[in-house]
Amino acid sequence: MSAVLLVLLGGVPALANPITGNPFFKQLVGKWQGEGEMVQSENGSAVPIKETWTGEFTDSGNFVMSGKRLLDQNEHDFAWEYFANGDLIEGQMKMSDPELDVRFEAQLSGASRTITMKIPLSGGGGTLTIINTVSEDGRSIEGSVEIVDTSGRTTSTGKVKHQKQ
Repeated sequence: MSAVLLVLLGGVPALANPITGNPFFKQLVGKWQGEGEMVQSENGSAVPIKETWTGEFTDSGNFVMSGKRLLDQNEHDFAWEYFANGDLIEGQMKMSDPELDVRFEAQLSGASRTITMKIPLSGGGGTLTIINTVSEDGRSIEGSVEIVDTSGRTTSTGKVKHQKQ
């Protein structure tokens, strides 16, 4: 009986890593540059954004996007790490200024070539929502950003276009 159980259990396939085998993440490998702006809802003022980042798989099967962002005149380092939690994809966003280290869940859609991230901010209900859409050829990414404060009011929105180098 125990031999039968060993054979049966041994034949159960391990869950595949939803990151390393995912064509979406494979398209993000390499060096990228992004440019766009954030618009403040209150007064319509625009703040320019410039980014340079690199996307790569880690030895443990995670995917990391890390680089520098110039938001108006303030530069900071950032990193987004995506990792598998069973068949779910979770992420961790880190920034140097303002200092942030936040975990979130990401939803991928192969059909629309998008990744949607809803990141909790300030512990009181504020959110940062980012939707990135990769072009069919994998050479560009259109990103939309929305920041909502703790009262549910949209405080800023933005667009960033990334080009693979």
